[in-house]
Amino acid sequence: MSRYILSLTEEKQLVPGLISLIEQGTDILRGKALLFVALLCKNSRRWLPQFFCNAKLLSAVDRLGKEKDGFIHQCTEAFVQLVASLVPGILDTVSSDIQQVMGGKRHGPITALTGRAHPKSTIHLFPVILHLLGSVSFNHRVVTSQVLLQLANLMKILETPFQARDDFQMTLLRVLEAATEEPSVILREHKIFTSRFLPSLSILYKGNKDCDARFLCLKILSDVMIVIFSDSSLTADEQCLADLKTISHKYFLPMYPSFAEDEDPIPMYAQKLLVMLMEHDCVKVSDILNEATVSQCFEFLLGDLSNANVSNVKLCFALASAPDMDSNILSQLQVVRRIGNLLEFVTAKDMDDFLEPTLELCRAFIIRGTGSNRSIVLSKEPALLVDSAFSMSIAVDQQSCIMDICDLGGSMGIFLEVVGNSDPQISDLASDCVVLLLKAAPREATMGLLTNLPKLSALLDSLKHGVPLPRTRLLYSLAFSCRQYLTQGMILSISVPALMRVEALVSSFKCSQDSCLADAASCVGAELQRLPRCG
Repeated sequence: MSRYILSLTEEKQLVPGLISLIEQGTDILRGKALLFVALLCKNSRRWLPQFFCNAKLLSAVDRLGKEKDGFIHQCTEAFVQLVASLVPGILDTVSSDIQQVMGGKRHGPITALTGRAHPKSTIHLFPVILHLLGSVSFNHRVVTSQVLLQLANLMKILETPFQARDDFQMTLLRVLEAATEEPSVILREHKIFTSRFLPSLSILYKGNKDCDARFLCLKILSDVMIVIFSDSSLTADEQCLADLKTISHKYFLPMYPSFAEDEDPIPMYAQKLLVMLMEHDCVKVSDILNEATVSQCFEFLLGDLSNANVSNVKLCFALASAPDMDSNILSQLQVVRRIGNLLEFVTAKDMDDFLEPTLELCRAFIIRGTGSNRSIVLSKEPALLVDSAFSMSIAVDQQSCIMDICDLGGSMGIFLEVVGNSDPQISDLASDCVVLLLKAAPREATMGLLTNLPKLSALLDSLKHGVPLPRTRLLYSLAFSCRQYLTQGMILSISVPALMRVEALVSSFKCSQDSCLADAASCVGAELQRLPRCG
């Protein structure tokens, strides 16, 4: 029988003929052709690459797989089941083949994974698995616990260099990438991923000369962690969380400087993963508080802002808001003006997903700019902005200030614009920034507010039926600015028509049922009366 089957290899039209029958034959011929192909592959693996590295066959099988009953359905099921059952054997043989080469028992190179392999080598069968994983019919049948364990063993083997490893590693990484596309696989087998795959991926990245291989290592690492962190039952699993923390500290953090300096898009994936690890307490901000890493994280602000991503901003916010962060390092970066530019950019481009983290970054810098954490109380009690006793009670530590915070005064018009955002949380953050900025940079913020009086009047009018707190903050901000204008002898061109509109709105707020808003209106009303009426 083997002799007869061997003679079929000389039939050059056999493979295209069978594929043509499966694509276009009658149901009976299609079914029999499927079974014939499966039995040929079972008899000899030499047929596998010829059939399963052929996109036409897999595409036809996926179409036939949609049949719900009848002869074709039964034949397709038998075909898929039989071929999928060959995968563990292929992986065992490939693993054994590599180990023999590594042990020096087989001489000569392992040729590239293109099908033109050494006659005694089975490495050329490995791409077959990659093609099967790309098929809807085969993917869920191929990725079993046994196969994942075999792939983990192959990953472990890859940690040691051997001849032709570069070719083999790319195919294996693509197989692993395809195997993890379905989140249920990761969730079901999370232990093998945290204990085997993630450490191996980290080791394979380190020292790897192939940029594509390094990227795939980090991408798969990132994709797996995203799926695990998205499942509440796993994040509550102490052992799973402990494994992820170990991976973070043993592998990820030591390699982060390398990630950040690698070719695109590796730095972006690394930043996204770092932010996620910080959000889930696997990494603390204090773990990355060195000057070089901090400077790296803020570098994106100095380039084209259209290339920024949300992870960039979130990471910078995490650093700027960390209690252990040295304000001197942030001051030396001289990035406050660029943060204002970023806010203007994301506002102009309607980049809603950027807006909240950008405002949080602004607020974190402004709080540091005040020189005292006590200033945070202004968020809840904006009336303290015009309370001289409160101002006197705050001991400002110049050493802990952001020295260029005054550069954000030029962005006051943008903050006012964002206060009018329909999202209450965005409006709240922006109005908070206005109050705190007046404390951090009184002169520059006052100039910014009073030169934008027309915008402020329109804003107060649009907010008159909304939540009182943003209005209350704006009113006290205006009262403070009026006082600053007079006491500091500032020379500004103030719009009289806008001033009169503001006064009319303030009068209506004095009757508010919200006592805080009414008090704020009375306070700003008195300050407005003191302003000169010329121009």
